Amino acid sequence: MRSIFARTRWWLARWNLVVLALTLVLMCATMYGAFYQSFLSQMDLGLQSHAQETLRETGHDVAHFGRDGYEGGFFALVVGPGGQLIENPQQVRVASLTLSRANAPTHFETASVNGESTRLYVEPLSTGPWAGSLLVVGESLAPEQSAVYRLLLVVLVVGGGGLVAAVVAAWFLSGKALGPIQAAFQRQQEFTADASHELRTPLTVMRSATDLLSRHQDVPLRENADLVDDLRGEIGRLERITADLLTLARSDAGKMELAVGELELGGLAAEVVRRMGPLAVQRQVALQLAGSERLVVEADPDRIEQVLIILLDNALKHTPAGGQVEVSLRKQGHQAVVAVRDNGEGIASEQLERVFDRFYRADRARSHADGGTGLGLAIAKALAEAHDGQLSLRSVPGAGTTATLRLTLLPPASLAGKIARLATRRTGPPLRD
Repeated sequence: MRSIFARTRWWLARWNLVVLALTLVLMCATMYGAFYQSFLSQMDLGLQSHAQETLRETGHDVAHFGRDGYEGGFFALVVGPGGQLIENPQQVRVASLTLSRANAPTHFETASVNGESTRLYVEPLSTGPWAGSLLVVGESLAPEQSAVYRLLLVVLVVGGGGLVAAVVAAWFLSGKALGPIQAAFQRQQEFTADASHELRTPLTVMRSATDLLSRHQDVPLRENADLVDDLRGEIGRLERITADLLTLARSDAGKMELAVGELELGGLAAEVVRRMGPLAVQRQVALQLAGSERLVVEADPDRIEQVLIILLDNALKHTPAGGQVEVSLRKQGHQAVVAVRDNGEGIASEQLERVFDRFYRADRARSHADGGTGLGLAIAKALAEAHDGQLSLRSVPGAGTTATLRLTLLPPASLAGKIARLATRRTGPPLRD
């Protein structure tokens, strides 16, 4: 199982790395293209402005065109109709310059000048001594490209560092994400193994009993009454386990069936204590009810009764002869609190964390002897949570255990309103004359 989750974790981390790397590449490419186009647009505006300024200053006069020697920045050329160089006052090396659209209208293009990528603005001249020629104004793209490359390098370095951090985070988060799944899978395996063990025991007893009955078919049934009783007992055990498992399955699926209505906890607790009295006498344990406050909640009486029976049965089982079990009721804020307290052997702290796990039993031998399956507290907790309540355990080894059930009280206004509506339904509307 561990190898499966390890492979899954590597698979998640690897795909996170691929997605993040592709995202980084796409982001860098988009950023580079956006900034490069922005630089080109700004440069094109500058070239066009410089060309218009050059024409205004020279007035198409060859003697005033430009300055001698190229020192970087803008340069200006005049190219004749046949492609010959007419004016090059800045002595720009343009041997490799070929205008791709010499006869085209005003346009921009990128060419290689002085061994550098250069942006050019080409404008046909229709008047003056240069009529029929082309005015070419250019500027090197090297500074802009260098700035874009530096920006791209910064993005790659920062993005690469972020990618490494993201991989570490992906590995950590994938472990965190798989942790609950792994724990749930492990609990499911434990649950399956425990359920198989619980079902195997009664099935083995039933198989043995039926084998004996089959080998002695000629013997009257009354002589095998013990075997028949064993069969009936194990069938009842299977029925209880099946019912408990069905309750838990419905709880897990969120399909717990509740017949909710107004419930007075004091009366229900008194009835449960009365019914559990004979069992307490049999175990020589004093069972008493404390608290007389009226606590009304909205709940399913049968399900809450089931919770109380589970808690009392559990307390009586783990309280030695001469001990005491007390059921108390009290109001705490907007909650009704029912506590089942015993002075038995208590539960160790390492076991207290698992008492609500299904099929968990601190003492398996004792639980088998008294017919327990380890599902009682799990069912009680599921039923409490189905009522939006809480069930908790507090225990001190050697001093006893307290199980506390908390349910939301029904507001007095709601209670009065429901009683009024109930009285209206019973008496009916007043008669008219």
